[in-house]
Amino acid sequence: MTPSSAAYLIRGARIAGGDATDILIRDGVVAEVGTGLDAAGAATVDAEGLVALPGLVDLHTHLREPGREDA
Repeated sequence: MTPSSAAYLIRGARIAGGDATDILIRDGVVAEVGTGLDAAGAATVDAEGLVALPGLVDLHTHLREPGREDA
């Protein structure tokens, strides 16, 4: 692996609450999903009992002029 690349192997996560599975992430992209995955040199994260969800964003935003925090 080059210094700029990163790999993470998430073990035992439940995708959206489904069955436990492994998730391999390379360079910030999901590269593989399945059980019993192995990736040499990847940082391993034990996610047993945890749920994997897509990134969540709070879309409720108020863009106002500074000083009008009461509005």
